[in-house]
Amino acid sequence: MKIININLGKDLKELRIIPISDVHIGDKLSNLKMLKEVLETIKNTPNVYTILNGDLCNTALKNSKSDVYADELSPMEQINRLIELLEPIKDKILVIGTGNHEDRITKDTSIDVIRLVAKQLGIEDRYADNWWYLFLRFGEKTQGRKIPMCYQITGYHGSGGGRKTGGKANRLEEMSQVVIADLYIMGHTHKPLSTKGAIYLPDYGNNSLNKKQMYYLMTNSFLEYGGYGEKLGFTPTDNTPTEAILDGTKRKIKVII
Repeated sequence: MKIININLGKDLKELRIIPISDVHIGDKLSNLKMLKEVLETIKNTPNVYTILNGDLCNTALKNSKSDVYADELSPMEQINRLIELLEPIKDKILVIGTGNHEDRITKDTSIDVIRLVAKQLGIEDRYADNWWYLFLRFGEKTQGRKIPMCYQITGYHGSGGGRKTGGKANRLEEMSQVVIADLYIMGHTHKPLSTKGAIYLPDYGNNSLNKKQMYYLMTNSFLEYGGYGEKLGFTPTDNTPTEAILDGTKRKIKVII
């Protein structure tokens, strides 16, 4: 699990995170117009950041489910396009991770597409090849003395989930069986959804229990309906970008889908 530490400074009172995954650049059904609108928002809004959570490129191969002959761009062209799109917001990227589509190339060649992109952008320290765990500090809270608010955010691209919403939600909530965090982020299913839970954590100093809220967010895809998804009978899903809003003065999270 890749641990990432980021401190954005005390002047930031509220932070908006728009996660991006399942863009599938190269697929003719990829909605790059919507992606560019999101990237413009990230670039031009000071308190908006992003987490890139895999399947950014389609990288269809001859033996993959995706049709290699249907892609509009070759894998190399997809990498170049992704770098071009991300260059203006590279300082707003909190995490950049890989997905099962990019893993196709890694499996066949050992070449890690997303790591190359991260290195080109100068953010290899924020790259994760699997599960990641982010300590994100910003703002200022009073706890005897003024200290930065620290959120723990974790995620990975995702896997499985099944066709039904319940199965996808189960996969999302199962993340808290691995590690405790404030916010869990997963993609892969192309089904935006969110839920909320809680757990009691021991306070050894006071011999008591503290209740911790946990938020779960499954992100949207930027892929329009069609292709192998339609051929296999998958249901269409909404492509509206998701968002998490974090308060910098008290522990408060709002998830928008």
